[in-house]
Amino acid sequence: MENVFVMAGIPSIMQAMLSTLEGAIEGGAVVRSRSIVAYLSEGQIATGLTAAQARHPNVDLGSYPFYRADRYGTMLVLRSANVDALERAAADVKAVVAAAGGEPEEASETR
Repeated sequence: MENVFVMAGIPSIMQAMLSTLEGAIEGGAVVRSRSIVAYLSEGQIATGLTAAQARHPNVDLGSYPFYRADRYGTMLVLRSANVDALERAAADVKAVVAAAGGEPEEASETR
């Protein structure tokens, strides 16, 4: 297999293995993510999220239900290499949450 590398699960061993692959792995664009917390069920926002995903095809949108602090909710994670597209999609998703009666909370921004 030309482009498959198998690494150990132990971080220190994986790091040593990864160092031997310098030059063999081609880098790509930095993918950024935004996470938005909605204390709503997936069902309450599914239609709006489907429409938002269709409006932002260059952004990956995932929803992950959770239960914490005696509340149900959904973590909405958006990922894209295009920062402007990511920001527009995040604003759209926040509007979807608000339209469904929730208060969107910005959880994090990562690389």
